[in-house]
Amino acid sequence: MSLKTPTLLLLALLLGGCSTLGWKVGDMGKIQFDLNEINKEGLRGSGDNMRAVSYEFCIPDKIEHVDQVMAIDPTLVVYRDSPGKIRCRTDEYLAIGDTKQLDYYEVLRKLAELDYVKSIQEATFE
Repeated sequence: MSLKTPTLLLLALLLGGCSTLGWKVGDMGKIQFDLNEINKEGLRGSGDNMRAVSYEFCIPDKIEHVDQVMAIDPTLVVYRDSPGKIRCRTDEYLAIGDTKQLDYYEVLRKLAELDYVKSIQEATFE
């Protein structure tokens, strides 16, 4: 057995473990703002100018989807009649949340894993 065999076996086990844990790295690509700019408290900025980042996404206009996303993210407010800047369709609801919460990264990851969430964008209020 060469050195390559144990290395390849270890790599196969690690990659297999990732798939069984449900890691889907591609889903994080749905998040359309830079998470590296946000600190562990969910704030971005410097000095006295630290702010939470608000984000928005669309969900189908079904109560079970509303219940599911609100169970994941307690900061969410869901709007029936507003398309938001993300431009939700008439058969979708707008959901807006923010990063000022415990483990915001995990919350965003879980939201991004939902098949019906296509994009999570920063919400700017002007």
